[in-house]
Amino acid sequence: MVTPSSIQKELEERLRSGFTSPYVGGLFLVPYHLQLGSWEMLGNLLPDKIGGIPPPNLGLQVIHHSLYGIKGTRELDELRESSYGLLSGLPFICSPVTENRFFNQIPTAHSEEFLLEMGKRQKQLGYLKGNIVNTDGHSIRSFSRMHMPKSYLSKEKIYDKSIRTFWTQDQGTKNPIFLKASYSGTTVSMAVPDLMDKTLQILQNPFLSAMDKEHFVGTLLSQLDEKGIRVILPMRNSDKRLKEMEAIDASQFTQRFEDRRLADVFTYLKDYPDPLRFLVLKVREDGETKYVGFITNDVNMTPRALLKIYRKRWRIENLFSECDFLGFNLLVSTNLNAITANLALKLMAFNLMSAFRNDLGGEFLSMTPDLVHRHFLRNVQGKVKLHGDYIRVDVFGFEHQDAVRPLLDNLQAKLLKKGLDPRIPWLNNHRICFRFM
Repeated sequence: MVTPSSIQKELEERLRSGFTSPYVGGLFLVPYHLQLGSWEMLGNLLPDKIGGIPPPNLGLQVIHHSLYGIKGTRELDELRESSYGLLSGLPFICSPVTENRFFNQIPTAHSEEFLLEMGKRQKQLGYLKGNIVNTDGHSIRSFSRMHMPKSYLSKEKIYDKSIRTFWTQDQGTKNPIFLKASYSGTTVSMAVPDLMDKTLQILQNPFLSAMDKEHFVGTLLSQLDEKGIRVILPMRNSDKRLKEMEAIDASQFTQRFEDRRLADVFTYLKDYPDPLRFLVLKVREDGETKYVGFITNDVNMTPRALLKIYRKRWRIENLFSECDFLGFNLLVSTNLNAITANLALKLMAFNLMSAFRNDLGGEFLSMTPDLVHRHFLRNVQGKVKLHGDYIRVDVFGFEHQDAVRPLLDNLQAKLLKKGLDPRIPWLNNHRICFRFM
């Protein structure tokens, strides 16, 4: 019979006897778990339980499966070593059935509170600038295909089964702020107002959001305007709008954006009460004159500054690709509450790697999670043994130790300086130190 006390006792015995492991790179993230408050937040996310495996340990295991699986899947034959469980404070590996049973018990509201708290901590730690936000929707195919209706028309014009997620991303740091999961068929008008409310709670300041054409809805933009949110998005193509742009007098194209002439005028949108600023680019391609329009409710920024901001909206598309490495594109349930909980934990895995990458600095700042994993987490060999109250991790022959050592030397003093308790709750409240051999 597995109990929390038996888990602690067995883990303590293994730490005292010591063991070798190819997963000690995962322990490089311990300071970032402490910094982001993973353990406390996981305790609030997962349901209370008497006896058995503590829910926060299960949450940590899901995070580490996201980091160590191949594109987020579990290669259990490769992960059966007990040393892998150490990352989550367990002397064994829980089965996927155990994880999914807990996911299905987590209310969606709990997962969204977890995401909200995580976003606030990101903001406090400086990982979110919060003045410019990218907003977009992203469809994810369900890994379990039995019950999902064929209600999503993909870009390839083929019907498929999916979950619809809506994201906000900090444009300056490229980090995610909040995500909201829903069943396919949910429109931006249904999901985005709540998404923006949560983003405002995290950032605690008004912001400008760069959006795509899908958000070209008067009622939605009116709601965002009432919240004090500024937007910029491209004009939805229609014959009426094309004629409107062609009718703009040539004398109004007085500005330039790169090699294109630019007009800064006003237009009207159905279900939006006031005139909207209308930025129109005149483009000459293949001997033809074409027009590209953008609308915004920002009345202070220059047109060129606004268009430069919109150009960086594509960073959110890169974020979706980066998240696929952690398994965001593989959903293991058809229940929305379980999906939201799973995505929340995977987002925590992304934020841990992002914080680690941020401290590495230099050439590593532009690395994708895939490359960070390849350089710093995969196949890092070491020996783990408890000495007194310290878990000592001896890392052998690590190629990038010169980049990591400055972050982990004198770790206890660095954590205390940040006001953090250096004891690790999921490792029986022991401290940790690293030696590179």
